[in-house]
Amino acid sequence: MKVGIIGCAHMQAKIYTNIFKQENVEVVGIFDQNSLRGNQFAKEMGIIFFKSLDRILTTSIDTVLICSENSLHYDYVLAASIHKKNIIVEKPLALTTQTALHMIAACQEAHVKLLVAHPIRFSQTILDLKNYYEAGELGTIYALNCTNRGKKPGGWFLDKELSGGGAILDHMVHLIDLSRWLFNFEIDSILARAQKQPGSEIEEAGLINITFTNGVILSLDTSWNRPLNYPVWGDVDLEIISEKGYTFIDAIGRKVDYYADNEIHNYLNYEKDMDERMIQTFIATIDQDLPEAVSGADGLYTIQIATLAYLSLKQKRVIYRNEFDELLHQDFTQN
Repeated sequence: MKVGIIGCAHMQAKIYTNIFKQENVEVVGIFDQNSLRGNQFAKEMGIIFFKSLDRILTTSIDTVLICSENSLHYDYVLAASIHKKNIIVEKPLALTTQTALHMIAACQEAHVKLLVAHPIRFSQTILDLKNYYEAGELGTIYALNCTNRGKKPGGWFLDKELSGGGAILDHMVHLIDLSRWLFNFEIDSILARAQKQPGSEIEEAGLINITFTNGVILSLDTSWNRPLNYPVWGDVDLEIISEKGYTFIDAIGRKVDYYADNEIHNYLNYEKDMDERMIQTFIATIDQDLPEAVSGADGLYTIQIATLAYLSLKQKRVIYRNEFDELLHQDFTQN
């Protein structure tokens, strides 16, 4: 396996690249449309900077890692598929349902793998939860109260043309994905609320309320409200009310509160890093030609739900299941 990095705008680019190196995967180089950013990344990572997308795609790489601005995912996935490269793309997969469908179709036609970075699936606590649920340890679920609150990222994340959306798009992806992957829940209705700073097109606080077809309700806080001194980038918590009681899951993983002499609060995680486990799984998926661990279809589903959430925001109402097919053709980035 040989990897080429396409875009390093997202902070996960460094994390994933370091894991590839740790796993002895050859990282051939990087292309970024921002040559200054790309050169700095290349120098820091000890790899080659390519001045054009075509040049890196015509090297000996068999896989690309796309960590660009969200708005560029579509163009880069299509270009990589034309060159018959397997693709790992940072979430969200795309900014519209239609572009996501085109990306999936292009990869299927080219017979290359399309893997979407949903690392929360690979957290040990989430894997444990999946096993407990499938073994019947929770019984019937009645309600989910969830958070995915992060620090305000700044930069291109606050430019709607580049990001497509704010806290809702950025942080609803993981829990929406888990609701289906863990429990096979299908959404019956969705209501979204959000708050923006004056003069901003990007929401910094978001609240999603969902009813599933089996009657289970979900409340999800997706706000960027973690202070800069918060020990990690954010939290991903699930509170589950079921017939067998109350269950709390910290999806970031089990950890110990740590206070240094300088009074800085930190967390010490003592389980395997979920990013590391995800990249290891993706490497095996490509090297051994295994089924896609997190597929384009998985990425498409979260984009569909984000589309419905933004339409709920725009129309200030609940969106119901019988409206989904018609509304999913709309572009939430233009709302």
